[in-house]
Amino acid sequence: MPIRLMRFLGLKTLRGKLRLYTVLLTTLPFLLATLFFFLFERQQVLGNSLGQLVSSLEHECSVMRSWINERFENAWFIAETDVVKRGDVQAMQSLFAAYHNTHRFVSDVAYVSPEGAMVAPLLATPGIYVGDRQYFQEAKAGRASLTSLAQGRSSGKPICLFTVPVTRPDGGFGGAVALIVRLESLDQWLLEAKVQPGGGVLLCDGEGRILAPSSAVAAGGGPGEAMAARDVLGAGERGAVLRAGDGPARLAAAVPVGRDGWRLASEVPVSDVLTRYREQTLWLLLAAAATFMMVAPLVRRLSRNLEEPLVSLAGYARTLRATRYRESCPADFPKNAPTEIGELHDAFCQMAGEMRAHIDEVERISVEDALTGLYNRRFLFSGGLKLLEASLRANRPCSCLMLDVDYFKNVNDAFGHAAGDRALAHLARVLARCVRKSDLAARYGGEEFAVLLTGADSGQATALAERIRASLAERPCPVDGIFVPLTCSIGVAEARKRVEYGESALEDMLARADKALYAAKASGRDRVVVDEAGK
Repeated sequence: MPIRLMRFLGLKTLRGKLRLYTVLLTTLPFLLATLFFFLFERQQVLGNSLGQLVSSLEHECSVMRSWINERFENAWFIAETDVVKRGDVQAMQSLFAAYHNTHRFVSDVAYVSPEGAMVAPLLATPGIYVGDRQYFQEAKAGRASLTSLAQGRSSGKPICLFTVPVTRPDGGFGGAVALIVRLESLDQWLLEAKVQPGGGVLLCDGEGRILAPSSAVAAGGGPGEAMAARDVLGAGERGAVLRAGDGPARLAAAVPVGRDGWRLASEVPVSDVLTRYREQTLWLLLAAAATFMMVAPLVRRLSRNLEEPLVSLAGYARTLRATRYRESCPADFPKNAPTEIGELHDAFCQMAGEMRAHIDEVERISVEDALTGLYNRRFLFSGGLKLLEASLRANRPCSCLMLDVDYFKNVNDAFGHAAGDRALAHLARVLARCVRKSDLAARYGGEEFAVLLTGADSGQATALAERIRASLAERPCPVDGIFVPLTCSIGVAEARKRVEYGESALEDMLARADKALYAAKASGRDRVVVDEAGK
């Protein structure tokens, strides 16, 4: 992710990262679950719904077959009565009337003579010739048949005929009995047979024409609307997902009834099937939103508990860097910080203190002579230059003492180098007791020492030099139980603005004091000599 975008979204901070990860952890599982439902579960839902559609149609087909078989049983019962076999038309009229009165779904009962004339209908016009019809030819061949007509001759509505042959007492062909059923009588059953929410059942014949319910026939613009125009039958008995042009997708199936090509067909909009699926998806999204709303305050509180102490610790770190580790540990550290961050704070403060001690030690070592405890030559030139420049700016005098132990080589030769080191340390202690805190005493090199005296002219410096010389002479240095007498020679010089030696007034003053020291040694040692050239 680009750095600018990360900064814009606040992802460079702990708070921004916590918020991002919280959003991802709370919403990503639900989004993935929703995506899974959309890509995989949706097909599973459609497949299950299609299976239920086919199973329901198969059940309705079994009911339809039972209804058809019952109609044929009634037709066979009538055809086998004596009055029908004898061809007694008057008696047939009475029999057909009694049957019609107890079977309201039958619109008419008719007897067709062997010559093909309808001679005993209850409601149709007698004498209609049907000998050319397929159902009469089937009866003449001794077979029962189920015939669907797009339009009855007398009613003008879709009908079906359950036709069975009649056998005379002598075994000859005695015509046929036909139960005429208007298919609109199936409307109530078909409308109640909703195999899926939002779906209805259509009865179609072998040629793909809608037979029932009558509302579907009427909606088609006329009786017998071809199912090919609806392509539902093309889904087959296993069903399929259909989409016609820009229309909505739908589940469709057409299951054969098992008689004369009749089929029960049904279609259901996919949107209706997926209603529950969409509700589940919506609930998932609502659950994600609710989870985020509940988790967000907790994460906000957690981020504050983490961020506040870390911000405080980061500020302390910046302050330490700016003050060279001289800042003390902050006392206003948040009390509600987690234990681990509290331990981090304590460890950081402890490390900062140790770092300050190490820095102080390093600074001390860098300016202090390890043997004598006085300042070293390096600090003499850096710190001494600042003291001298401050004195000159304030028009105050500044003087310098250069000291050297007399006959120091004899001490080393007689008692060893360890004794020589003790002698130098002894001289350093004498110097420290004699000089002021504002003065700068340093080991110049070897057995030579220098003292810068601020606010002191050459006279005051000479008096201090005499006191140092006398103090050292009065205090012998103890070495392995023996007190070794020590003396020193001291050169004194006062600072001046004119530089003759070196590149600065400090180098000039030290050089002149060193010349005075050598003059003291040359004149017999254990004495103080003042540089007269500086006056």
